Amino acid sequence: MKDEGAKLLGFIVATIAIVLVLGVFGTKLLGAASGPENELITFLKKQETPGSSFDAAGTLKGEKVSYQRLSVIVAPDGQTATVSGTLDFVGTRGGTRVSSLGFERVRFVRKDDEWRPVDGPAPRLVAIVRALDRRRRSLEAGDIPQADGLDVAEAERYRRIEGRSFTVEAWYVRSEKEGVEVSEDFRLTGRLPDRPVDEKATRRLSLSEDGRGEFLFPHGLL
Repeated sequence: MKDEGAKLLGFIVATIAIVLVLGVFGTKLLGAASGPENELITFLKKQETPGSSFDAAGTLKGEKVSYQRLSVIVAPDGQTATVSGTLDFVGTRGGTRVSSLGFERVRFVRKDDEWRPVDGPAPRLVAIVRALDRRRRSLEAGDIPQADGLDVAEAERYRRIEGRSFTVEAWYVRSEKEGVEVSEDFRLTGRLPDRPVDEKATRRLSLSEDGRGEFLFPHGLL
């Protein structure tokens, strides 16, 4: 009886130990067993939780997010990887609604036995929004550089508006490998010498990616 009791006690202790190990290390163990591809896809799928932040400052927040058609390429050394696919994103950047659908590529590096995104979980979307916000600030300041295709008369009108306020209600982004198209809902207020200005409208914008992964407006800001 004593031997049976000791065996039972040993079995219970071993079971508890296994449960504790799985509770602490279960995710890593399962990820290691299924390979890096599953770990990387699982990491991105976790970003689909409402309220997740997608930029370092925590200002671009997702409300409805879905990563789709994901493909994984792991370097031969097993220390870096790239995940490409489609990102369907609805969220906010400050007071601006952001809706985006299109191509996304996320680079990862393995550090301390964990995969970590090099530039965050949506670097392409973040770079597009960053470019759009720079443009918004430039228009509000009246800082509109010359460019091929720029509406010169409209640029001059912007510069002449006093007490200028340029706010964006929403950006609707379509992101492809070849380029990016954006529909922008904006409001412009201020005063020209002969009349007040209060305009709400929608403008179509085209962006292109440079060699550094930054986005520019090849036809000007307007």
